[in-house]
Amino acid sequence: MSQNQQQPHMLAEQGKLPRLPIPPLKQTISKYLESIVPVANDDVAALAETNRRAASFARVADRLQQRLISYDKTQENSWLEKWWLELAYLSWREGLCINSNYWISFADDPNAYGLVQPPEALLPHDLQYSRGCVWESSSYGEFQLRRAAKYIQRTLDYKEMVHEGRMPIERTKTGPLCMNQYLRIFGMTRIPRPGCDELRQDEKTLGSRSIIVLAEDQIYSVQVYDGAGHRKPDGDLEDDLRAIVADIVERRRTGDMDPAVSVLTAGHRDRWAAAYARLEKQPANKATLISIQESLFAVSLDTTFSDPPGSINANQQNMKCHGTRPGHNRWYDKCASFIFNRNGGAGYLGEHSPCDALIPAYMIEYVSRLVATEHIKPNEVSKHTRNYQAQLKRLRFVDVDSTVRSLINEAEKEVEQTVRDSISRQVRFDNYGSNWIKRVAKVSPDAYAQLALQLTYYRLHNAFAPVYETASTRQFLHGRTETVRSLTSESADFMRAMCDKASSSADKYEALVRASKKHHQLLRDASSGNGVDRHILGLRMAYHRLDPLPGETPLGAAEKEAIEGFFNDPILAKSTRFQLSTSGLFPAYYLTHTGFGCVVAEKGYGINYIIEPARIKFGTEGKTAKAGNGSDVDQFEATLRQTLLELKLVCEQSNQPSAGDLSRL
Repeated sequence: MSQNQQQPHMLAEQGKLPRLPIPPLKQTISKYLESIVPVANDDVAALAETNRRAASFARVADRLQQRLISYDKTQENSWLEKWWLELAYLSWREGLCINSNYWISFADDPNAYGLVQPPEALLPHDLQYSRGCVWESSSYGEFQLRRAAKYIQRTLDYKEMVHEGRMPIERTKTGPLCMNQYLRIFGMTRIPRPGCDELRQDEKTLGSRSIIVLAEDQIYSVQVYDGAGHRKPDGDLEDDLRAIVADIVERRRTGDMDPAVSVLTAGHRDRWAAAYARLEKQPANKATLISIQESLFAVSLDTTFSDPPGSINANQQNMKCHGTRPGHNRWYDKCASFIFNRNGGAGYLGEHSPCDALIPAYMIEYVSRLVATEHIKPNEVSKHTRNYQAQLKRLRFVDVDSTVRSLINEAEKEVEQTVRDSISRQVRFDNYGSNWIKRVAKVSPDAYAQLALQLTYYRLHNAFAPVYETASTRQFLHGRTETVRSLTSESADFMRAMCDKASSSADKYEALVRASKKHHQLLRDASSGNGVDRHILGLRMAYHRLDPLPGETPLGAAEKEAIEGFFNDPILAKSTRFQLSTSGLFPAYYLTHTGFGCVVAEKGYGINYIIEPARIKFGTEGKTAKAGNGSDVDQFEATLRQTLLELKLVCEQSNQPSAGDLSRL
């Protein structure tokens, strides 16, 4: 029996998925009012005013609820889908670099060869050693190109598996999950437009036989399938990459380089839209832009390398923004971009709008696991087509006018400042992981991590941070995410207990358990479409964009005032000013760092975490003390480590670990 007969097509159960629900109005208002209690904290007057505004809103908001219900019936998949794509991503005007795109670094290959070394290597006693350093080599490596070829091939395996429907349908206890986002990784490109961008993915882009390769901001199209649709062997692909590198080195020598148009994709969207409109007026440049859109994914070959070798912090810095020339040699608009530095260090840059980072992360872990088994040996020749001649197709930007060149210079300055303002770190906590948390702490590992982060923030900034945690709503058709408002009255009580010298370990542990149970319930509610924030967004859109229903009583001045009073409430705004923006991934062993930018600059942190059985990995981003008005990423790391150790003591004093527990302090 063939594999296709053994398992259903990955979209076979899409038609059985329920639509994203619209929660009851009273339920959402009640949950919202509960969530803002720790946000208001001791401001009794503000809390009373918010309750008054919510009560007034509740008396008139059913008309908005009915508009939303009616609108849902007109939408193919979900009442939220189009609005969320527009408002969360495509209408966002800030640059994609750090602000929107996420970045992932991969585990190094221990058998890498032909590596370059820095002129002065960092030593373990150097202060910079743990943070690492990104160096410029101005050269390319044989291992770099061969590893890139391996990743390209295995990614194409994955692409074929997705497009042929051979991906197993993912399931939870509630049933199958929506698989649509897997279709949105390949052949997907964001296109800049004034005010609101567009996405392009169609039959032509999905059926593409090419990828793009960037080297020193020059762009090449590489055919990965021949005219008959057959995949190129590794050796042919390696030869194509070698030809690109040789061409770049020669052009660097002669100065025959096109302007760095790619850096525009990193900067402000309206600037890029203005430049794009000018570029596409020139036929050759328009053809280049179309060729980029009609590629499956992007590959960046960098001349940078990390010191010390294997430095996760240095490698993630390179993946985030290019370690020595911020924003260069990337096409930030491509949904999927793989990056390879001079010594073969690898990573991924994802444009966030088409699909949530979780989906490409599954792909990357799968691909990396396969590549890790394909040992690249220096004396081993990859399979070639006999008499193969490398194919070189350069995508040109020609006759670039002075206006566009000026916009490129502006983008460079903007992105350089964005990078100067940003600090990102890998916090690798090796003392324990999910095994110990479940066995000894006896709480949900995700809730435990969330409470550790909140306590860390509270100790560092002496304030409760509004918290965004991503909950997946993929149990619904075309479901994306919902917000878990992880700051609760229970978590506030937990933080107070942990900081109260009079509290015993038993008191602290009981507070941990109560807060964990509350968090687990909130996560379940959000995943089942019963959160707060998406529904409030829908009601807001129903007020501003949806016409009154036939027979609906027109809203009077007092009713409009009640609605606008609710939407403009300072406490509502404060509760969505998420100074802790967090998201957890599955245990991923080949992903050494996963990061995204904070959503609030002032004392804000963006944190992606991976809880493995024996360790926890936190990818943390925040701003400098000046740009973040008191942010302190380094102290956040130190405080987080100390908090995790202290929580271990509290739990062990309340629940003695079982015999043979090898977790250590």
